[in-house]
Amino acid sequence: MSRNACKMSGSKFSVRGALAANFLAAFLAPGVARASGFLNPRLADPHAHPALANPYAIYFNPGALGGIEGTQIVIDGTLAYRHATFDRAPSALSPANRATLNDATYVAANTGEGSATNFIVIPFVAAATDFGSQNFFAGVGAYVPFGGAVQWNHQDTFAGNPHARGALDGSQRWAVVSGDQKSLYTTLAAGFRLPDAGLSIGLSGSVVFSSINHGMARNVTGSDDVDREGRALLEVSGVEGGFAAGAYWEPIPKGPVRIGASYTSSPGLGQMRLTGKLHQTYSDPEVIDADLLQTYPDVIRFGIAARVSSQLELRFDSEYVRWSRFQTQCIVNAGKDCQLNADGSEANRPSGQIILALPRHWNDAGAVHVGASYWPSEPTELLASVGYDTSAANRETVEATYPDSLKLLGTLGVRHKFSDRL
Repeated sequence: MSRNACKMSGSKFSVRGALAANFLAAFLAPGVARASGFLNPRLADPHAHPALANPYAIYFNPGALGGIEGTQIVIDGTLAYRHATFDRAPSALSPANRATLNDATYVAANTGEGSATNFIVIPFVAAATDFGSQNFFAGVGAYVPFGGAVQWNHQDTFAGNPHARGALDGSQRWAVVSGDQKSLYTTLAAGFRLPDAGLSIGLSGSVVFSSINHGMARNVTGSDDVDREGRALLEVSGVEGGFAAGAYWEPIPKGPVRIGASYTSSPGLGQMRLTGKLHQTYSDPEVIDADLLQTYPDVIRFGIAARVSSQLELRFDSEYVRWSRFQTQCIVNAGKDCQLNADGSEANRPSGQIILALPRHWNDAGAVHVGASYWPSEPTELLASVGYDTSAANRETVEATYPDSLKLLGTLGVRHKFSDRL
């Protein structure tokens, strides 16, 4: 992880650098250790916190921008390495004819372990200012809080096999071969502060650019028969709005304790409709105008930071993510709705509005983090944090597209001011 931050105040200009190392450990399920679901990891180091005043607050708590003095600019990039495996069990086999279960090639092609090894880049760019005023502040930013990308490795043992050509893409291919999913937020935040009370209130509005490109194996019967196997590629995108509101309080103005809390809405304030094309290839290629309907979570955050001495600061923060809103991803014919019965079947058959309904039935998730910074000397800051995130994915519906797990996360880092400009 590396980042550069520029801070301007009056006639002063300084450039500050930070170097941090992250260690991650995942438990109970395969996948990359991160925040719950596909909510990205904490953008930046422990300074990204609802009770800390810096440009990261544009995302974590717009009210905390009220603690900023002067103008600050942050350019941040997190580089993550991920290795994931997915083992498709024999119980997942779904042939059109049960006798196919005795076919050794069919079973080998559709079970066993697939793997993926990928690098992921998570950007964050923001600027914030107090306009030289004690009462008003504002900021702008661009970042990707939701998203990810994956490319599963080939199973070379099936290369050139005419009886199971599709098995080259791995046993997990019935869920995903490759995919890219992101929601880019462009955010404007503003607010006011009451200096005598040490209280700041902030509000932000975001334009969210979302896109999903998802490739998977599929056949017209809905089975996983290798002799009928085709491919489906969904390419959809959309633009939604969103908002966040937050408060930042210094019980003693400019004192050692800071408290912050915020609420961030889901994109579109509810169900999202991403529009585009569904490319299907069986005996003949076909392109369908299709929409994807889904609902992302909203997020509640709380944090407190206390400077317990001139050299030591302690921090705590938590978040509650309402992933229970992520119930179904539904691919429908363009402009149509997704109405399902309790068993997941289409409620309005035989109209055929629904092309594919993917049950998720995720659960709400939470996280807590504790951290500290220590200054052995005025220019040098040593920082560390540990955290615990719960899993949002439902074990009954989890598959290779969205692996999730219970997680322990940690950060170690150092920042050093070499001069007023470096």
